[in-house]
Amino acid sequence: MIVHVHNLADVAWDLRTQQRAMGNDAILVAHRRYSQHDPDLCLLLDGFVGINLELLLHGRLFKTADIVHIHGGIRRSQVAFGTLKNKSKAKWILHYHGSETRMGYGLYHEDLADAKVVSTPDLKRWHSDATWIPNPIPQVFEPPVQAKTIGGERIKVGHFPTNRALKGTKKVIRALDPLVQEGLAKLLIIEGRPHREIMETMRTVDVVVDQLNDLSIFSKVALEAMAIGIPAISSYDDGIFPSDCPVLRANTEEELRERVLNVIDEGIDDKLRSSCAGYVKRYHSPHEVAARLDEIYRQK
Repeated sequence: MIVHVHNLADVAWDLRTQQRAMGNDAILVAHRRYSQHDPDLCLLLDGFVGINLELLLHGRLFKTADIVHIHGGIRRSQVAFGTLKNKSKAKWILHYHGSETRMGYGLYHEDLADAKVVSTPDLKRWHSDATWIPNPIPQVFEPPVQAKTIGGERIKVGHFPTNRALKGTKKVIRALDPLVQEGLAKLLIIEGRPHREIMETMRTVDVVVDQLNDLSIFSKVALEAMAIGIPAISSYDDGIFPSDCPVLRANTEEELRERVLNVIDEGIDDKLRSSCAGYVKRYHSPHEVAARLDEIYRQK
């Protein structure tokens, strides 16, 4: 049995769902408020006493598991994991997703890990002994949006921030405002909505601006857009991703404006749409990601 603990960006839910589809017994243990879907086992308590007490109350689950897969690292205060590991015969996986590593709050009790994985390649800077396992993107199997003729028309640019400060939303607005004022583009900023609604809106835009910051990566939003054939623009370091990555790179406001102007002038060809969807299917197919994880689970 595979026990996923915590659910950052719904990655654990997607993995658990795919693992079940492949015939594995997998469950998700997480707080409901941090998940798009209902976990199989909802954690109700939080804080130093609450989370540790509740984890210990589920001790039998950890003791009988074959794999314990913890997402977001382990915080200093989450001392119950040490007790649970001592009573467990399972292989323990620590899965780092981003902020817990960059900000440091999830980098404790790493000695409990039998193996480590990271969601984005930049995190190898902190976890040199980890394996990069790309996030699964279920939308990769949804029908792509129908190509639209743009050439000179007012285009719809979508921006879907989960955190405006982190995603550089002010910079995005400032960069594209001249195009909006000229009537060349319409900027849609959608946030705080259920994921289903986000994806429905995403299907109506011509191009997605993921983020504009100095994190050196693009986010899951860019991948979800490309999975349905919508080009994504983002700031990132192209040297740490596969060479066939089709994300349109823009690391400054000026570069972002130029990228959107290029779309306005030249449109979006079918080759780019196809390469976007193909990239996500090659690296982020839930089946492929789960298969790579299974190899790590099985390693001695």
